[in-house]
Amino acid sequence: ISDHLSESRRTATHSMPSSRQIPNSTVQGRIHPAFLLFWIALAVVAYFGMDALIKPKVASVSVTVEGEREIVIPRSRNGHYYVAGTINGYPTTFMVDTGASTVAIDPQVARGAGVPKGNPSTFHTASGETQGEMVASQAISIGGLRFSNLRIAVIDGVGEYGLLGQNVLRHLDVIQSGDQMILRAKTNSEETSK
Repeated sequence: ISDHLSESRRTATHSMPSSRQIPNSTVQGRIHPAFLLFWIALAVVAYFGMDALIKPKVASVSVTVEGEREIVIPRSRNGHYYVAGTINGYPTTFMVDTGASTVAIDPQVARGAGVPKGNPSTFHTASGETQGEMVASQAISIGGLRFSNLRIAVIDGVGEYGLLGQNVLRHLDVIQSGDQMILRAKTNSEETSK
């Protein structure tokens, strides 16, 4: 039996590949450059593909349908609706927030838009109570519709997208259907100009 075991060990030892039999692409931990380039290219494609999927779909223009101006906003992958607009002529993007009583922007956006300091105010948000400023007499436009003499809230932490609240939305018919939202100018709105 011991002769048979030592013969098995010799056979097993001779059948084991030596480091000289391993292909050149992985010898001593080196990776073939084409293999590395393939994975880098795949990572770049994945990054830009995911970036395009994550970014919100933003409506930017209004159209006239049967004599009424409206903005058609596609639903973004995160379930929200975004529209391009301006504050005092400064370009920004708004997320439509039917639960917000007023337009709200981040202090960084306010500085870019030249919004003056406002009155200190306490705001009740979905995240709780927070401090900020209320600023009067500001102009906002979305999709070619202009709203003037509005109060806006400047609240730290709003983020890169402003919130389009009820002080603008009350001048619009808001229609949500399927995967889109339509903002249509009310014909009797005094503050909306075409």
